[in-house]
This record gives sequence, C-alpha cells and structure tokens, in this order.
Amino acid sequence: MAGDDDDDDDDFDYGAFLCEQQQHDLDVDYLAEESSASTSTNTISIPDQALAPQPQPQPQPQPQRQTGGFVPLKPAPAAAGPMSAARPGNAVLLARQRLERRGHTKSRRGCFNCKRRRIKCQETRPACGHCVKTGLNCEYPAVPLVVHQPQHQIPVFSMQDMRFFQHFLLQCYPHHPIGSESIWTHEIPCLSQKYDYLMHAILGLAASELLCEDASLAEAAMTHRLKAIRAIKKAIAETAASAPPCPTKDDKSGKGATTPPNKKTYTAASDGSFEEGNALMATCYALTFQSVLLDDGMAEYMTFIRGIILVGIQMYVRRARLIFGDLMGEHAEEAKLAPHMAGVPLIERAWVDGAVAAIAALEPLAARHPVERRYHEMIANMAQQLYVSSWGAYQALTQHYAWWMMLPHEQFQRLVDPANQPAVLLAAHWIALKQIMQTVTDAQKRAYADGGGSGDSLGMIRWLKYLNRLVGAEYRAYNDWPVWVEQQLDRDRGFFGWTD
Repeated sequence: MAGDDDDDDDDFDYGAFLCEQQQHDLDVDYLAEESSASTSTNTISIPDQALAPQPQPQPQPQPQRQTGGFVPLKPAPAAAGPMSAARPGNAVLLARQRLERRGHTKSRRGCFNCKRRRIKCQETRPACGHCVKTGLNCEYPAVPLVVHQPQHQIPVFSMQDMRFFQHFLLQCYPHHPIGSESIWTHEIPCLSQKYDYLMHAILGLAASELLCEDASLAEAAMTHRLKAIRAIKKAIAETAASAPPCPTKDDKSGKGATTPPNKKTYTAASDGSFEEGNALMATCYALTFQSVLLDDGMAEYMTFIRGIILVGIQMYVRRARLIFGDLMGEHAEEAKLAPHMAGVPLIERAWVDGAVAAIAALEPLAARHPVERRYHEMIANMAQQLYVSSWGAYQALTQHYAWWMMLPHEQFQRLVDPANQPAVLLAAHWIALKQIMQTVTDAQKRAYADGGGSGDSLGMIRWLKYLNRLVGAEYRAYNDWPVWVEQQLDRDRGFFGWTD
C-alpha cells in the first residue's frame, strides 16, 4: 500500500546502497530501476544476487539484514539536499570523486633524508620541518649553477646606413689590391653581415665619401669609424696572441720557408678558419681609404696600412687562404702595374728642380736621428728618379711605403708624431712630391677597374694643408716649396695634371 511504500522508502538509503555496489563491482542499471519504480509503483525491486555478499581479496563489513530493509553501517551525508538521495547518478559521481587520488606538487629539490624516506620535503632552509622534528642532519643536494649567456647583440642599422651601404657597393669601394673589384662588391659585403667591425668600417667610408654632398653626415661617419676601430683593435690583439710562432730558417724541422705557401697546399681545415682574418684585412683597407678623406688622417692612414701587413703575416703563418690573393708575394703589384706605367712621360722639369732643392735643404734637420735620415734619403731618391723615369719614380715611391710599413713600433711612432717638426717637414715634402707626380699616379689608377674609390687626390691635398699648418714658425723657412704646391692647387686643382 501507499503507507507501506513510504515506510520502505524511509528505511532504504540509496547512497549507502550505491557505495556498496561500487565496492563489489556490480553492474546494475540504476536508471532502469528508477524508471520502473516511477512508472509502476513507488517500491523498488532489488535482485536477490545484490543481497548476497561477494568474495573480495580483503574482507569488507557487510550490512546487517533486518525486517524493515537494509541498515547502513554509517549514515549517508544529507548536505546535498532532499533531492540528492533520490538521484543515484549524483551519488555515483560523489563516490568516484572520493575514490580519486588527490594530486600534489612533487618536491624536486628536497633534502636527502626526505628523499630517502620518500616523503614530501618542505625545502625550508637551513633545515626542513621533518629533519627538525626527527633530529636529523638536514642536507640538500648542490644546486647546479646556470649561467645565462647574453645573446649576441645584433647592431641595428638605419635607413641612412642602408644608403651608405648602397653607396659603398656602387661608388666608393676600395680599389686595392689590383683586380679585387668583384671581391669588394660581392664577398666583402657577405662577410660584413657576420663581423660588425667590417660593417661599421664600410658604412664609415661611404659616409665620409658623401660628405662633399652633405656635411651633416660627419657625425655618422665618425661614429661608425670609432666603432670599427675599437672592435678591430680588440680582434687584432686576440688574433696576435693566439698565433703560433713564426718559423725561421734555422728551424730543424725544415718548415722555415721564406716564401709564401702555394695556394694548392691549402687544406679544407685551413679554409674553414680564414674568414675572420680576411674580415680584419678588409676592415683595415676600408679604414685606410677613409683616412684619406680626413684632414688629419695621414697618421691613421699609415697605421692601418701597417695593420693590413700585420693581419697578412698572421694569416700567412697559419697558412690561411687570403681572399685578396697572395699579398706576401714579391713584386706582385709591380708586375700588374708595369704594362700600365710603360710610356708615362716625364713631368715638367721645373717642378722637379723645386722638389729636389727643397728636399736637399732638409738634410741638416734630418741628420739628427737615424729614422729621419733614412726618411730623407728615400724621398730624395724619389725626386731624383723623376729626372730619369716616371716608372722608376713610382718604384721609389713603393719602396718608401715598404720601408715605413715594416718599421718597429717605436720608430714608427716617432715618424708620425705631430710634435716632431723634422718628421712633419719630411711628411709635407713627401705629400707635395706626390702631388707633382699626379700624371704618374693617374697611370696607376688606370690599372684599376672603373668604379673604384674616388677622392684620393683631394684627400692628399687636405693632408698637405694640415701638415703645412703644423709647421712651427722657426721651421717655416724649410717649408716654402710645400706651401707653393698648396697655393697652385688652390688656384687650379688640375695644375699638376689631376683630372676628375
């Protein structure tokens, strides 16, 4: 009856019954039971096999059977509301949630005692709570030191820098060594993407060459130049420190070669290590040509030419491949220039007479020190060769270059010291002598492909003006001829045969 059905519902606890079914792995269709109970009568029919205890690996407490139904071992929670007991699906969800293992944060830097006991360590310092409670000596594993290396800082270049880069490729790349035009326009730009000092040297050279069109570029030109100089000084010092000792003729191993190695002897291993050396050499070339465009750039011009030789020697010792060819070979440049210099006419004799007389007047001043004396002898020979052969005068000029390029550091510093008045006078006469040799140097330029660097002669004129200003009042009587050359160039730039 209805009243009996209500009593049976009160005595039966669905939550406990479902928990029991969960534990015994019974496959009971509770939704079907609920559906039949709601459509027919309000009673629930329970199969007999559900009442029978099931065998388990571990004994479980069984509910006691009484007349009025099942009595649970502990009351089911009633916090879910009056409808919770009437919905077996909710009870299944709750039962499964109670059976799930709660997650926890694993201790990965715990002490040795907690790891040994396989318990979670609080990781408190100097001792964790477990070790303090048990009186154990708490020791932690050493934490590895992770050093984060800063990433390579890639220089940021502006649109103005891109303009400089384009101008370098099209107009003002260096025209030395002879026949290297494709190297400057193809291989060197690729190297500059990897070595920032080369990129700064390229941009600085182009900016200085554009100063004649836009004077506001002077700051950008000097900024790039200074960055390149700082970086290349560090790189050259590191390269020189790591270089092996140079072989000598007395080397018993038989490796004391006095001539450059044949290109065919290069191995694949040496080819893989030549990039930085060639980047250093190209940087020195670019800085050298930029020095020509500076009023006071003669000393730096000579310094960077010496840098080219230094890098070339280091690469020669390491048997690395030179991207510019065999610079260490004897008479390589002269052999390339000889066909172009043949037939160059002699320059005007009156100009030569003035040069020879002015240089001869410097002999008493130059005799005070061996370096100045040798300097005087070489430029005097250069002037005397102008009487005989223009090609001979050019060869004397190259011998002068080779002399000061190989000077010891102390002697070279004396040569470029602006306070050394005899050296300043000798430099002024050397540059003035190069100005009257303009037809000879023009023949040299014709040996290079079109499109090379420009502004060399204008740069030399700036140097001449700067050196003439450095001469003190007591020495100005010795400097009349260089001043005369400067005056002629101011009146007519093409006076000595220079053409645009």
